[in-house]
Amino acid sequence: MRAVRADLGILACLGADDVDLRALSGLTARHEEHAATVLRVTTGDQPFFDRLRAGATAVTTAARVYTPGRWHGAQFRARLVRHWGVREVVAVPVRGRVRTTAVLIGRDGLDFDEDELRLLTELQPVVSALVAILDLDSLPTPTARLVRLTEREDSILKLLSQGLTASRMARLAGCSPRTVHHHLASIYAKLDVGDRLSAVNRARELGLVDGDTLLLT
Repeated sequence: MRAVRADLGILACLGADDVDLRALSGLTARHEEHAATVLRVTTGDQPFFDRLRAGATAVTTAARVYTPGRWHGAQFRARLVRHWGVREVVAVPVRGRVRTTAVLIGRDGLDFDEDELRLLTELQPVVSALVAILDLDSLPTPTARLVRLTEREDSILKLLSQGLTASRMARLAGCSPRTVHHHLASIYAKLDVGDRLSAVNRARELGLVDGDTLLLT
């Protein structure tokens, strides 16, 4: 009997700069506490997720997207191990009614081989049909939410952590104060906070800024 060995199933709903991840099966007690930390923030490219955002429909693995040489040292792979307990993951893209959606299948051990990818490709229409009937708004709260800061947002956040005014940040960033406020609003929304102090403290918790440069008042 043809089969795909898997340790974890995840439903991924993607936005332009965020991914809501819901564990469907296989989340062990050892990793449940980590995965329950809903918000995780990254910066830079996300090759695996950016491919899905661009509309890719082929079933493939993260190792193939990154190439094996880059994948073994990738930060995304380290997060998979730390937060989910798996080292390899394959994406089965499906059509979402509102957001780009994919079913991710993860496991420890070796990457998925070509026979497994062919089988998942054959099952893809069935998976798509099942996801199509889901009301994503009625699903449980995501197990984790992965948010990406743009390069400019990351630089503004670091300036914010130094206690600088919007005018001073604008001069250093080479933009207008209005643009700085636009970036700050986006940062607050992504970090799920309402003011600059909360943003800096959340950034410290997430390791996005150095603790010794924090705005504390």
